[in-house]
Amino acid sequence: MKSIDLKKLINKPKLLTALFALVGFAFMMLSTQNYGAGLSPDSVEYIAVARNINSGAGLVFHDGTPLIVRPPLYPALLALTSNIFEMDPVTIANILNAFIFSLIVFFGGQLVFKYLSSFTALGLIGMLIILVSTPLFKVSTMAWSEPLFILFVLISILFADSYFEKKGIPSLIGFSLFVGLSCLVRYMGVSLIIWGALIILVLNVDTLKNKITHLSLFTLISGLPLGAWLIRNYAISGTLFGPRSASPDTLFGELVFLFNNLSDWYIPGVIADHRSLLILVSVTVGVFLGLNPKDSWQSVRVSLQRVKPSILFVITYTACLIIITTLNTSLEPISNRYLSPIYIPLTLLLVIVAHALAEPYRRRFSIITVNSFLIIGIAIWLAYPLHSTFLEVVNITQNGQRYSSKAWLESETIHYLLQNQSLESECTIYTNDPFASYILAHLIITTSPAKPQYPFPENENEISTLRGSWPEESRACLVWFDVTNRPDLLNIDELKTVANLAPIMYFDDGGIYSVVSK
Repeated sequence: MKSIDLKKLINKPKLLTALFALVGFAFMMLSTQNYGAGLSPDSVEYIAVARNINSGAGLVFHDGTPLIVRPPLYPALLALTSNIFEMDPVTIANILNAFIFSLIVFFGGQLVFKYLSSFTALGLIGMLIILVSTPLFKVSTMAWSEPLFILFVLISILFADSYFEKKGIPSLIGFSLFVGLSCLVRYMGVSLIIWGALIILVLNVDTLKNKITHLSLFTLISGLPLGAWLIRNYAISGTLFGPRSASPDTLFGELVFLFNNLSDWYIPGVIADHRSLLILVSVTVGVFLGLNPKDSWQSVRVSLQRVKPSILFVITYTACLIIITTLNTSLEPISNRYLSPIYIPLTLLLVIVAHALAEPYRRRFSIITVNSFLIIGIAIWLAYPLHSTFLEVVNITQNGQRYSSKAWLESETIHYLLQNQSLESECTIYTNDPFASYILAHLIITTSPAKPQYPFPENENEISTLRGSWPEESRACLVWFDVTNRPDLLNIDELKTVANLAPIMYFDDGGIYSVVSK
């Protein structure tokens, strides 16, 4: 049997990235083998829509409301794969996301070797960074749409690079198609339309006539899928994106969330948690950059010229994210989940800058010595994401995540509901967690009353107006999960001021109450 020629393998980036992709698939499958994909409320909604698509009910949630607040492509893909393999969407979700993650590794690898083609060893480290990155791992082990969105972002960047270099119509069409698909995965895909328009108008040095032609073609192709979906939404609900309200978060608050999440990506906790050590490292880096020769910065500018589309994407996406999370309360504050699409391009840009800063030293010292120091430095930093991801793997394999976690699967309240399915016929059931009830107990239950004017401070007098109006039914029950934190809903003490609650069963993680209107 012939031995593998590593040198020849390294010189074949597509084959090498394909091997990394296979490792990524296996890595993701091993991580979720015990409990499957993590399930959050968003995940439950995706799974419910997928089930309803396969049952013929259409694009509706578990409670029958139409899918409007989220685009349709991820649950549709979940429905398609579950139908092909004749498996429930809950079961297929981790397999689908493992496959998507492997494609992320593959196309991310294409970017790595495209940007770092002159430094193969650094390209290999770049591949490892993608494979063990904590931000990508976290979103890919959940039944979320982010992995599919990230995949389309990477393919869009590859097409954008090709268009930036050649100004060809085929590249523009491919770019437009994947930007359009991204909009059907997450509404944040709109930021990619803005990004594409900026590439054509700002980075394209062609004539004004050609710019207008290319922009018209790009806007038509990329905007058509989302436009059709929004017309459908408006026809059904009278809104484009579903009900939205103003956010209580300030611009400064969102910028703090942004800084904290980016710091978690690149600064080890042992440094970030010790202010003196953090200051020392910051000063050291600052002094190094300040003393760097002028030709180093010239090298950086030259290196960044060819990756302008990626730079523009990171800036555009981040700016849009800040604006949207500041104005829209239906989104959580800026988090790792929302920022994950910029992880690969941003990290590659940082590696490119580090590589360029070392260029003048290669002319003064041994190239092998300088490259070795650069590789060793990045490899040492690589130990940080590797350690973080390892801890995540251990936690997920031992405990699972959210509704697919060991704690929820062993919930006494859930077990009671499973053993007493007749409760649904005996009374109208309300709950503070309809997602857990649906995905774990197979019950479609109404959500308990919300606080008036949430997310702004509740008014005690307004809460009292619910007295006598809830519940409307003469026979009602309340399933309460202590582990669920829903600040938008009235808590148990507040519900007791509105109605008479009598305990039926108490559990370690919740309880069942009979409810009678006052």
